[in-house]
Amino acid sequence: MANLLQIGSSGVLGHQQMLNTTGNNISNVNTDGYSRQRTQHKSQTDNMGLARSVTGREVNKFAQAELLIDTSASSNKDKFLAEITRTDQVLSDDSNNMAAGVSQLFESFHTANDDPTSISNRHLVISDAQTLAASFRNVGEQLNTQAKTANNEITEKPALLNSLIQEVHGFNKQVMTAENTSRGASGTLLDQRDVAIEALAKELDISTIMNDNKSISINLLNGQPLVMQDSISQFQAVGGEPDPSNMELVLNINKNTMQLQDAELGGRIGALLEFRDETVYKSLREIGQMSLGIADAVNTQNKMGLDLNGEMGKDIYTIPPTQAKYYSGNSNPAHILTSKLISGQGSSLTTSQYQVMMTSPLTFDVYEIKDGERSTNPLAVSGVYPGPVEVIDHGFEIDFSAAAGGFQNGDKFLMSPTLFNLNDYDVTRSQPEDIALASILQTKTGTANTTMSRISVTEISDPTLSFANNDLNKTAPQQIIVNNSGDFDIYDGNGTYMATSSSALNGQDLFENAIPPLNPGVGYEIKMDGKPNPGEKFTLAYNRDAIADNSNGLKLAGLESENKLHKSHTSNGQNQMTFAGGISALISSVGNKTRAARVDSAANEAKLMQSRNWIESVSGVNLDEEAANMVRYEQAYNASAQVVRISKEIFDTILNAAR
Repeated sequence: MANLLQIGSSGVLGHQQMLNTTGNNISNVNTDGYSRQRTQHKSQTDNMGLARSVTGREVNKFAQAELLIDTSASSNKDKFLAEITRTDQVLSDDSNNMAAGVSQLFESFHTANDDPTSISNRHLVISDAQTLAASFRNVGEQLNTQAKTANNEITEKPALLNSLIQEVHGFNKQVMTAENTSRGASGTLLDQRDVAIEALAKELDISTIMNDNKSISINLLNGQPLVMQDSISQFQAVGGEPDPSNMELVLNINKNTMQLQDAELGGRIGALLEFRDETVYKSLREIGQMSLGIADAVNTQNKMGLDLNGEMGKDIYTIPPTQAKYYSGNSNPAHILTSKLISGQGSSLTTSQYQVMMTSPLTFDVYEIKDGERSTNPLAVSGVYPGPVEVIDHGFEIDFSAAAGGFQNGDKFLMSPTLFNLNDYDVTRSQPEDIALASILQTKTGTANTTMSRISVTEISDPTLSFANNDLNKTAPQQIIVNNSGDFDIYDGNGTYMATSSSALNGQDLFENAIPPLNPGVGYEIKMDGKPNPGEKFTLAYNRDAIADNSNGLKLAGLESENKLHKSHTSNGQNQMTFAGGISALISSVGNKTRAARVDSAANEAKLMQSRNWIESVSGVNLDEEAANMVRYEQAYNASAQVVRISKEIFDTILNAAR
């Protein structure tokens, strides 16, 4: 009878545990991170009922590993999409329509050209120039706010990361302690650890290793450890190098600080860094390039004309300098460099950054940084230290004078000529009279000429070479006389012969084609239209009747269709674009990135859903299945109880018979 009682009792206890497990599964059907549990039995080897019952989680380690990978990827894409969508909205917002602002500015030049004497038309140019500057400032302010928000979020991330790392490490300790007991670690404890690990995977790309003692070690994908069996690493936010306002993450491992590359992080943090560096700052550099390009083109052309007061034109826009960022290892942080656009070279500006490396207190090298890669060889420069020193073909100059002689070998600086404070970008001139619509030069035809031939000014490249005190220098070429051979003799304002230009060149570029050549030293160029007879004379003079002249205004308006903006890093004949083209390229680039991010986000969300479905198929609670199990286990429990009852009745019968 003892055997039958033992068999029945073990069945009652075993199926009671199975009922408890099933009830627990049903109770936690909506608990996040809960893994279905199963109680399994082993039979006594001597057919004496159940030996012992073991309750454990239903998990698949491959499904769990895939879930972590897909969680990191999906979180990365979702975060990047959320961030870049805000940038796309800023650039495409009608209230920030930079392209419309550019178009309106040049349209106002056309309006002013219709009546150069109209103050109201000229005032419209000033107003639209101010509106365009405000548009650039507004977009720049919003993008800078996005960069600051990203930096603030990066600053706050270590608190979350370190908390999760400590939480996983704490669960590891509890698991190791529980594993040394007969019961082992509970499923609830293991689930809680998995939830913490998944939360960490949303922030970073991680990999996990199950140790023999059932603890889990966690590493970054580059192998740097986060959670070890006996210790943990901690994250810290630090100022970037060389720009301390750009926050970066470092990892403190056993009192050693490890620098981390952005590409090694992944997850939401990797998305934040990629968004800040590859979208926001890149967009700001492009906006800086466009704003400087427009300002330089308008300023340069305005200085080639005469304003309504008959004076040579001046700058319309303020072009601020840019201060370089110094590296922490420099000999003296107070020693700074500045860069500034070279007047007339706005079309050479790129969105590249540049590293200036001091090779001695008085010598230096300049390297271009594009797409994150530094050029192998230093760039060519022109000028004498301490400057300003021109970086040839790149449109800007460097000024070392603030700390001349104080630099040391190895001092480094990072220059971003197109990344400047857009709040300093504005219109310098507020008077409508300052718009220089008239040409500096006027041409006249000799009264004794017998043909309809005439000369016209084709270019004024540098007024400083031949003009001073609102007049044409006497030594500048001012008269053309056709000689007996039909060629063009050139004389200065004193009547002194200077050179002869051949008529065989169809009258094009008389000064440049002259023998000896007069350009580029003259600063302006002319052409001859028609076939004049020998002895005919043509003269150039300072334009003193400029009030109704719009010659320079037409060139100001024509800037809209000229390719004045650098669009690539290689000179292949197709590396220039219009201002509207540059703005369109920026908006399209961010828009295309946003659309691609939306596709990536959806694809990774679908992949994550597949992983969750896999996990759910293994570890999820199925209420129909659990209800069926409850009935089945209850029947087994009742049957085992019957065995106990029958064994008791038999035992009682035997006792009664013995009496």
